[in-house]
Amino acid sequence: MSTITTLGTHVTAPVNFVLMRGLLSQARKVLPYFNGTMPGTLEKNGGSMSVKWRRFDDLAVATTALGEKSGTLAFLNGRTAATPTITDITVAISKYGNYVITTEELDLFNVNSRAAQILDVLGRNAGETLNTLMATVFDGAANVRYSSAAANATAITTTMNLNNIKYVVNQINRRSGMKFFSMGAGSTNVGSSPVRSSYFGITHPDVEEDIRGLSGFVGVETYGGYIGDVQIGEFGAVGGVRVCSSEIAPISTGVATTSVMAARGSTDILNDVYKTFIYGREAVGTVGLGENHTEEIYRMGDRPAAIELITKQVGSSGVGDPFNEMGSVAWKAWHAGKILNEAWIWEIDTLASDLS
Repeated sequence: MSTITTLGTHVTAPVNFVLMRGLLSQARKVLPYFNGTMPGTLEKNGGSMSVKWRRFDDLAVATTALGEKSGTLAFLNGRTAATPTITDITVAISKYGNYVITTEELDLFNVNSRAAQILDVLGRNAGETLNTLMATVFDGAANVRYSSAAANATAITTTMNLNNIKYVVNQINRRSGMKFFSMGAGSTNVGSSPVRSSYFGITHPDVEEDIRGLSGFVGVETYGGYIGDVQIGEFGAVGGVRVCSSEIAPISTGVATTSVMAARGSTDILNDVYKTFIYGREAVGTVGLGENHTEEIYRMGDRPAAIELITKQVGSSGVGDPFNEMGSVAWKAWHAGKILNEAWIWEIDTLASDLS
């Protein structure tokens, strides 16, 4: 039986209370896991539940000279035509949603419509849900760097360090990864700092403080306005990565079995492991039904196009609601995410400094 959001039990009537017209502010989490993803759209009524990305891989280098210079002519100059290699990547789409059942008393005894406020809560829930699903896609990356080249997650004993970032950036560079951001030169006239062409990174606020302390870190506040596309939640750049922090970045609690007293942990002998992702353009794809998901970072409460918010007014349920008492508010979205190029996305597993 579904829980019904009622007057008294869940939303108290404001009678005999001083009612503030403004709504209480609610936390708006940074939701970054759609940023820079390769969009795909599955058309409605298209007869398929899967979407396909197609990549034409690079041809082999042509090192044999053409024959015209020596006067030797032949059909196609004696050269065998190159055969392109095509990589197809598919993913099936799934449907997600959440809803709240309301009663007529919710509006009858409240000065403002509470259904509209519940709809806002559901909108935030939708954005966080889809970003959490995308974080799981990122967490499936095949390439993992355990901090300071530890053998596995249980053996990690260090927080984020510059060599972790340099190692991962080098690995993506060696595989011709495409960067998101061009170089920013900076200017001594305005006191801004140069920022090299960069990949994108997502980390947890706990790890953010460790990254800020790395040699060569450039805080977003010192970009000086010459970089126009600063992302929501971006706090700076280091080692060829511009990084944002998000509260929903994955944490594995109590995984590192060697106690590090200066690190955050769930117990005295276990430390938490934080997952930071660094990736290039076209490394990850995401799909909506009939609408592209956003390709940028947004905050909880923003309204991405691929999320449908639905209201059913009191009295709209027919014989199932003979006294016209019930209504509902809901969200629904079709979603799928997929890593498109494993060579261009890396996960770095680290500890985080205990700031207490």
